[in-house]
Amino acid sequence: MSEGQQQTGLGRIFSELKRRRVTRVIVLYAIAGWIVIEVSSTVLPNLNLPDWSVTLVTVLVALGFVLAIMLAWAFDIGPDGIHRTLEQVPSGTESKPETSAQPLAKPAESAPDNIDLKSIAVLPFVNMSGDAENEYFSDGISEEILNLLVKLPKLRVASRTSSFAFKGKDFDIPEVARRLNVGTVLEGSVRRAGDRVRITGQLIETSTDSHLWSETYDREMKDVFAIQDDIAQNIVDALQMTLTPKDRRALQYVATSNPEAYDYYLKGRKFMYAMSSRNFEHAIRMYDKAIELDPNYAIAYAGIADTYSQMFRFSDASPQNATKALEASQHAVELDPDSAEAHASRGLSLFINEEYQRAEKHFETAILLNPKLFESYFFYALSCSSQGNYEKAARLFIQASEVNPADYQPPSFLALAYTALGRADDAMAARQRTIELIERHLDMNPDDTRALYIGAANLSSMGDEQRAMEWAGRAFEAGRDEPMVLYNVACTYALLGESDRAMELLEKAIKLGWGDRAWLETDSDLDSLRAIPRFQALLDKID
Repeated sequence: MSEGQQQTGLGRIFSELKRRRVTRVIVLYAIAGWIVIEVSSTVLPNLNLPDWSVTLVTVLVALGFVLAIMLAWAFDIGPDGIHRTLEQVPSGTESKPETSAQPLAKPAESAPDNIDLKSIAVLPFVNMSGDAENEYFSDGISEEILNLLVKLPKLRVASRTSSFAFKGKDFDIPEVARRLNVGTVLEGSVRRAGDRVRITGQLIETSTDSHLWSETYDREMKDVFAIQDDIAQNIVDALQMTLTPKDRRALQYVATSNPEAYDYYLKGRKFMYAMSSRNFEHAIRMYDKAIELDPNYAIAYAGIADTYSQMFRFSDASPQNATKALEASQHAVELDPDSAEAHASRGLSLFINEEYQRAEKHFETAILLNPKLFESYFFYALSCSSQGNYEKAARLFIQASEVNPADYQPPSFLALAYTALGRADDAMAARQRTIELIERHLDMNPDDTRALYIGAANLSSMGDEQRAMEWAGRAFEAGRDEPMVLYNVACTYALLGESDRAMELLEKAIKLGWGDRAWLETDSDLDSLRAIPRFQALLDKID
């Protein structure tokens, strides 16, 4: 065996001793044993016991030392009592550690060796409650942990969009790691029954498919915030990261201390992500209930603001929705001026109200507070595009892609900015990247309407008429009464030269509530329609 191999073997032994917490037992036992021997050497002679009694105590302590090491290697003590320590499983073997979380079961493939260990994907925790309606809660727990980790500048965290694409899918951990380019993966499960919640988390090193940390928490609902913080802290410890005082405060931040308000907030967020008119209304009701229980819940106000803003953009461009977005976002910023999410929400609400300079200040503040917040860059870029500032929009779309490389939206809108700037080659490269990402996304989410209609418009620009029509048709069938679907399918027809069909869909979209005039005036996908009197009449109707 070479010297390098010996060092590697010793390194693995020390790593395993640390993982199983054997070193901690050795230190604690040594201290306790020394105290026992010292006390016995002083007390026993005074009790007129034989001289060999002290020797006996010393021998028993020594024998106990060996037994303690053996037990520490095999067992661990957690909140749920004594349990066997999970074995490390080499990549490529069939044996998997027992866990209450649903396994990811495809043949194991080794993750790349050059991935930084201080990178992580938080997979959506498995709902073990036996009630599909609790899905929002298990998803919410995962996302809240992800949001805590994102605040750590030294840790690269895969975005929610990227991680949640694997929800309910059959992929093994090394495959997830390769697709998301991360060194570690957090997975787990949530079981909720009344006021009790059982959360299991396990951090897996993807290069070896072995556990760095695992824990099960069996607590009351009111302890859910402490559980999330503890999981985040254990991940930091397992990755041997050094935190600044600011980082520690970020991990300990709690938006509300009211578990019922938090529950309504998670429900609201789940509805908002569904991105449809009916679900937007449900989201607002849930956020309102959260605020009734905690009037100082800043992030719930931000959720209301985002929902009204998205309603304005996607389904109902009424002045009332724009005003309500402004009011809610103002509350969010006033309640928590240090929240990047609150400032991003404020920026979005000002953007849809065409108050672009004020929006810019809040987007810039959000970026300073949290350089990893995708929405800050993305909505800031959309705001610049609406003003015709395509150079700046392009830079921001690129930054958004750097924050979330798996999201297909930034490169798609980047292509529009490049087209407006006359950079045809760059636009084509951005469209090709968009299609690559959308194909990967549709592979796991074949019915995602937004991916289909954005992909259709890009395929049209690339000259792939057959696939463009197929994808546009699938999107239209799934959302024929959704204004945003109609608008984007109209873009596909406009790019294919089908002016009458495009105008028909645009008119229907506006009739149903779509009304972003600034975007309609600058969207390069609709350039072929601008000389048509019918198009100008449509613009006048929005006024």
